[in-house]
Amino acid sequence: MAPDPTPRGVALAALAPLVLGGAVLLAGGTDAWPAWAGVFAVAAGSGTLAARRRRPAQPPSPPAPPPPEGSGSAMYAMQRPVRDVPATGLPDDVPYTLRVTSRSQLALIGPPGSGTGSDAAFIPLTGHNLVLSLTADGPSEVTLVRLEARVTERASLVADGVSMAHSRVPDMVLSPDLLESIQRSVEAYEPLRRPDFEVLLDDGPAAVRPVDQDAPALPLTVPRGGGVTLVLAPLTASGAWVHWRLDAEIVCDGRTYSPRWELTVTARTGISTYQPGGASTSTPVHQLHPDHWDPATRDEPPGQDAVSRSAFAVAAHASADGTGILRGPSRTGPDPETGEGLRLREAGDRHLAAGRPREAADAYRAAAGAGSGQAALTLGQLLHDQGDLAGARRWYELAAERRVGNAFNNLGLVALQDGRSEEAEHWYRRGLDEGDWAAADGLAALIAERGDTAQAETLWRLAAAGGRTNAAQNLAVLLNRQGRTAEAEELWIRAAGEGSDEAAVHAGFLRHRAGDLVAAERWWREAAERGHGRAAYYYGMLLARDGRTDEAERWWRRAAERLTAPERPTGSGLRHRIGESGDSGEALCAYELACLLDEKGDRAGAERWWTAAARAGHVEGVLRVAQVAMNDHDDLDGCLSWLRIAVEDERTPVDRLATAADALRRLAEGLYDATRPDNPDALAACALAVEAYARLRGLDPVAHEEAYSRVLAFRARLGR
Repeated sequence: MAPDPTPRGVALAALAPLVLGGAVLLAGGTDAWPAWAGVFAVAAGSGTLAARRRRPAQPPSPPAPPPPEGSGSAMYAMQRPVRDVPATGLPDDVPYTLRVTSRSQLALIGPPGSGTGSDAAFIPLTGHNLVLSLTADGPSEVTLVRLEARVTERASLVADGVSMAHSRVPDMVLSPDLLESIQRSVEAYEPLRRPDFEVLLDDGPAAVRPVDQDAPALPLTVPRGGGVTLVLAPLTASGAWVHWRLDAEIVCDGRTYSPRWELTVTARTGISTYQPGGASTSTPVHQLHPDHWDPATRDEPPGQDAVSRSAFAVAAHASADGTGILRGPSRTGPDPETGEGLRLREAGDRHLAAGRPREAADAYRAAAGAGSGQAALTLGQLLHDQGDLAGARRWYELAAERRVGNAFNNLGLVALQDGRSEEAEHWYRRGLDEGDWAAADGLAALIAERGDTAQAETLWRLAAAGGRTNAAQNLAVLLNRQGRTAEAEELWIRAAGEGSDEAAVHAGFLRHRAGDLVAAERWWREAAERGHGRAAYYYGMLLARDGRTDEAERWWRRAAERLTAPERPTGSGLRHRIGESGDSGEALCAYELACLLDEKGDRAGAERWWTAAARAGHVEGVLRVAQVAMNDHDDLDGCLSWLRIAVEDERTPVDRLATAADALRRLAEGLYDATRPDNPDALAACALAVEAYARLRGLDPVAHEEAYSRVLAFRARLGR
């Protein structure tokens, strides 16, 4: 039977245990993965679960016939690790009880018809337990005289799946429909026993050999009413499908019995370890399941090793095209657009490009009604950008019904922004089932926020391997926070070289910290040229500190002007970042541009850009505009309006909140006139100062108690 090279659709789900410290078990194949440290890949038989990089273009092959309906390759949660092996050659009236069972924690599944019958074949992995139980429950003692093994055939192996037992429920189930089957697998799990005999199937004639001097010696007599259990471990290093036979000789009441059992085994796990640089090594089954017998460890106590104890399992859907876990959508793609839906959506695109968002929304709404899922997604993003979460959710749900992958990710983000983290997780996992790596990125961000950085790291690594640049960026931030700066730097440098602006910003920081200003300038300039706001900000700072203020002004102005430009939803899924301030790079550039113009005496220009920065949420810009309103325009209402923004914005740093509170208190005191019975201006400023000090007191009661009491007393005085 020759291996079938044709990828098949995945029927069930892939199981991916993660070993803490960097090794990830993935449904995959035999090609080199990105240079992660210790990445495992599992290929079922002929490699139909291969997680592969894109290869250079090859000449087209003849089209393969489609697989039968319902066929496919997958990894399964093993729910029946113990299986009875029927004996032949025994009469029905034997005066004793004899039973042979096979117990394995890892097995291959042969496709239906590959074995002797029409059912799928169950092929245990080498080193499993073969348990022989003999009970003398008749009137006489029973003697097991001998056990012999013989290989009958070595056949080509075509596997339809991998079946794996679980010692405990996975910490993270990416696909909820797997949870029940994994729970049953856990219930059926128990560690394999140390064998009494090794069954050597490779060296010359097969042999049954005791593992040590404590093993029972044959012949072995079982007294009447007694019983004995022998554990055998079939061993092979062959990747073929090894068919073998176990023969026994049993004597009871002067009669000889010769039972035999037809058995199979293989060492073809399809599991390899990929190291940085692409080198791979074979991974024996006893490294994945240390309770499988390994002759090299005969002198060590049995049981799970430290690596296995530190592992947790991750269950995920695999892609339907057989190219790996979630490398592509598990379905054929979004529902096709109707001709009318496409026409209306393109009209909406033209309106949006021309800066007419209202007309664009009308066109997208009509297109969605005419059957365009992409138009529903884009309309949802328009409403999302405007802060209309309820409206965005409605259109995202319609896009999800039409199987537009990014809709699931964006529904997760809407739920997260609305404070419903469980719903967000549901949508992110649905997105994973659709092969949307943006959803994996969002789920990792959600999990990281909960403090589970190990699982977040796993997801970000998977998403980064799936081409999600933002996931690689988030992973690097996480590693850097953990002090794993060398790993973070490698990720940032690699991603920056591939065109990631976020990574280029961080790469610039690393080079700047190392004193390599030339490289820092290069990274920041390249990202700024591609329109990255924070890169423009840092590049401008570098130029300004070098005395090149005219160049700095040009870069800051170029970025700041984007604050007033209409943004077009990309439809590529909203991003999830960690380690980023609330101020955009464009707002930072607008603020620095304003300060530069102010130094040049251009007060009107400075006010314009401070206001632009303030409207974008820049706290320093808010404080500056409030100062300009009061000092330049005697506009108390405008001043208090801006300061209220600073007081109520939770992103305002404590020191800047304290600055705003002190400014409000001084303003109230300056407006106070003891000769006037009514002080509405002073009272308004004082009331806002009380709010600011109340927030500060909540953050640090000791440091701000005195100021809070003072402003309360002053407000009471104004009230009288």
